[in-house]
Amino acid sequence: MDENDYVINCREVNENSLIGSSIREIVNWAINKVVNNERALTIMGEAGSGKTTALLLIMNKLRELGISTAYVNTYNELGLRAIKMINCHSDTNARVLLVDDIDAVFTMPKMAQGFINKVIGFRGTVIASLTIPLLIGNELETLEPLVKFLYSASRMIIKYRDDEIRAFAKRIGVTSMEPTMRTPGMVLRNFRRWSGSNGNSLINKVLSDGSNEVVL
Repeated sequence: MDENDYVINCREVNENSLIGSSIREIVNWAINKVVNNERALTIMGEAGSGKTTALLLIMNKLRELGISTAYVNTYNELGLRAIKMINCHSDTNARVLLVDDIDAVFTMPKMAQGFINKVIGFRGTVIASLTIPLLIGNELETLEPLVKFLYSASRMIIKYRDDEIRAFAKRIGVTSMEPTMRTPGMVLRNFRRWSGSNGNSLINKVLSDGSNEVVL
């Protein structure tokens, strides 16, 4: 995985970088649920499908509505990965808690018990992202409260049509598609591996040029 995958700049996330309509639908769905005081929401998708992008767009739109939010990355919270957060401050006394990669707790539930309690005990709306397929460890008793909490949540899945992914791949020069390249993130990671450091500038140009050819 490229080191840039570990850097999140919240201010750089905007709708111009979206591929397909699924994330827009999920953002609108989540905003409506928050406004109606829904307790818990889950955004699901494969690796590289844009779950983090969806969460950060939700955060930005909620703040535009005057609704305070806090964003946490589960890997950072558990010390499992060093993800650098830029311009991603959390509002004081947040009404909405955005929890990215909550499935990380399922790999080591005892270590995550305090974090699990923090999520379940949050008094506002919790919006969590969950990767498909979900990896679950052996200590199911410890996980039971979180499993029940997530099971009770309203949920949507980020999906892409095959033509959307192929059109995006073509724009950045990927002509051969592997069966595993089912999301934009998977395409980008393969592209970076093939093209080296020169790939990042082209990717940024494609994602920010405002063209509707791929940004649907």
